[in-house]
Amino acid sequence: MPPSGRIVRIRLLQFPPGPGVELFQTEHASHEPPERIADYGLQHLALYTDDIQAAAKRLEMAGGTLLSGPHPLAGIDSGQGNCGLYARTPWGMLIELIAYPAGIQ
Repeated sequence: MPPSGRIVRIRLLQFPPGPGVELFQTEHASHEPPERIADYGLQHLALYTDDIQAAAKRLEMAGGTLLSGPHPLAGIDSGQGNCGLYARTPWGMLIELIAYPAGIQ
């Protein structure tokens, strides 16, 4: 953290028995533009949802911006009703919402 910055809020999410996620809200620190889908490194977070329409609505209500509507998934992710969409968080991070009602191969 640069000397001018500070952490305002921390939220720790646990997904038993899987991963944990740490979310930080900071202020008074300089920021770089968020990564794009074709850049090296972590450039987006994909989140599974059982109801992509409801998740997209909640994302927008929280200040996110939808970049597309739900689109069919391809390859091993394809299947009846399997879909995804991309959005930006209020701070610019790329988020992908995905749904697999038909499962994946």
